[in-house]
Amino acid sequence: MAQVSGNVIGNLSGKLGNLSARTVNGKTVLAARPSSFNVSQDPAVVETRQKFSVTATFSKGVLALSTLEEIWKRIKETGMSVFNTIFKNNFAYSAIDKPTIGNIITPDGFAFPLVTAAVEADKITAELPALNTLSVFSPDEVNLSANALVVFHDPTNPDDPTFQIISLSKDIANFNFAQVYNLQIDFNVLQVAVAGKYTKNILYLAVATKDAVGKVVQHSLTYSKASV
Repeated sequence: MAQVSGNVIGNLSGKLGNLSARTVNGKTVLAARPSSFNVSQDPAVVETRQKFSVTATFSKGVLALSTLEEIWKRIKETGMSVFNTIFKNNFAYSAIDKPTIGNIITPDGFAFPLVTAAVEADKITAELPALNTLSVFSPDEVNLSANALVVFHDPTNPDDPTFQIISLSKDIANFNFAQVYNLQIDFNVLQVAVAGKYTKNILYLAVATKDAVGKVVQHSLTYSKASV
């Protein structure tokens, strides 16, 4: 490792042939890069890498929905990112090729048994029970946010990715917690195209109550369902 003082050529960073450069306290530090790197092909290591990739993709799908991000932010440990919190709570449930029905989009929460739920070619639908039978809601809880991930897997074309995820959400103002609600969230054009490439899916759905300014008050457990 060598240090270069002064700024005749300016501070450097990045790769320079077989050297790497970085700037530390105004000085450019040069270090030799390894000539080669052997990736372990041990089956256990390969499986861990595959599960890591699956869980990372799933966690990004959860973070794509701001309501879910707010929920996970509440339980994260000091010094841990929201992404890592979601990842930590999902890694054990991921398979090597896709998420499973055991993965979650919300931590804990009130029970959330659905009457019906389905993934169709261009939308998801679900019949929500009267939520006041599942939890106690305060007068401040006036709106409802429905949030879902759909994992599409088993592609018809083997050249397509093993699975793809779409993230969906819908906010319902002045929600009536004492009535059954028929939820429908439509896919956009790109999501319809993704859905058409796969033969199977897994639906993950959760709801959160919000106050008048849009702050989450409480949320449900994750409901999950795999297609036949």
